[in-house]
Amino acid sequence: MEDFLIVVNRIEDLQATKDLVELELIFDKAKRTIVGGMSVILVRENSKGKQERFNTISSEIDFEEYRKQVFRYL
Repeated sequence: MEDFLIVVNRIEDLQATKDLVELELIFDKAKRTIVGGMSVILVRENSKGKQERFNTISSEIDFEEYRKQVFRYL
């Protein structure tokens, strides 16, 4: 298994459209990645399409905290 990449811009779009199904799919895969011993890498894509890494999550506790933040207002 390899690290899982989450593009935060995409997460923000899914939050705006309240697409809970797609968010759950992404977060389920991310959790499986962490349980499997790998990391979740958070990146933000700029206007030119370049992805800039800004955080790495490697523990289930940190992941659950991030998940709570994403789903807080949905």
